[in-house]
Amino acid sequence: MRGMKRIVIGAACLAASLAQAQVFSEPALEALYRAEKHVELDRIAQQRLATQADDRQAVLAAALVAQHPAGTSAQRQAAIQRAQACVELQPKAHECHYALGSTLGVQAMTEGLMKMAGSIGRVRSGLAEALALAPQWYPARSAMVSFYVLAPGLLGGSRDKALDTAQGAATPDQARALQAFVLMNDDKPDAALQAFEAIKPGADPTLDDDVRQWAHNAGFMLLNAGQPARARSWFERAVRDRPADAIALYGLGRVQADSGAHADALGWYERAARGPGADALPLDYRIGITQQALGQLAAARAAFTRFVNAGKGPKKALDDARRRLQSLG
Repeated sequence: MRGMKRIVIGAACLAASLAQAQVFSEPALEALYRAEKHVELDRIAQQRLATQADDRQAVLAAALVAQHPAGTSAQRQAAIQRAQACVELQPKAHECHYALGSTLGVQAMTEGLMKMAGSIGRVRSGLAEALALAPQWYPARSAMVSFYVLAPGLLGGSRDKALDTAQGAATPDQARALQAFVLMNDDKPDAALQAFEAIKPGADPTLDDDVRQWAHNAGFMLLNAGQPARARSWFERAVRDRPADAIALYGLGRVQADSGAHADALGWYERAARGPGADALPLDYRIGITQQALGQLAAARAAFTRFVNAGKGPKKALDDARRRLQSLG
């Protein structure tokens, strides 16, 4: 989840650039967030919140930790309560509005459409207020565009509003990335991927994160649409740029598996399992399929068992893993 006249002169321009290039205004918290040290980030946030409940940077940190795939529903509920309290105490704190809207959105998506309908208004108002208070802050604009794209029309979604919000971004690259995200959700992954590839990584790490994540999504869309060569070109580039990128390594495994090169696929999956972010991927499921295709049945049973016991992943994949376990005995 996630216009203002552009500042074009002097120190004001530099300050805006520095602000929009990071999630946290405090370098120490930003460094922990970038290093994906979520346990340490949460520990510091909780310590600070114990002494100051409306510590806006700590509220934001706790919310982002709760939103991570490893976060629990209890963590998200606690983050929502803290963000709501912070909004009441500091109604002009954009971090607190963002923490509230974005965490509510993540929680709603885990609870299904009916629960989502009951909280969608609070999601939208939280993100909209964060953007109104900090129009140069990229995370708020990105979340607002994502809301307009992903929410059903009856619940406030709007392609036109998404594009209008994208066009108000602080930099041309931000606007191009957000517009390409809308394009991807128009089921045009190749055109979107071309736009993402044209944006060079720079001084805006939050934008870089979005571009990379969205380009990965476009790659998987192309793979599922029967365009493995195009998907491969992106994932290979992504691995060259960041060799430990678990999602890109996983994508290359999928490309190889879909072409029948199961031994090669297994090698990519095993590399992906060692990378940061691997816990959010259905790796044991894909490893099990590949081992089954290679005749490594005992290993496949073990992989499917781990995947089912963990209970995380798409329902379709979990159901298929259970069927495969039954067939393997």
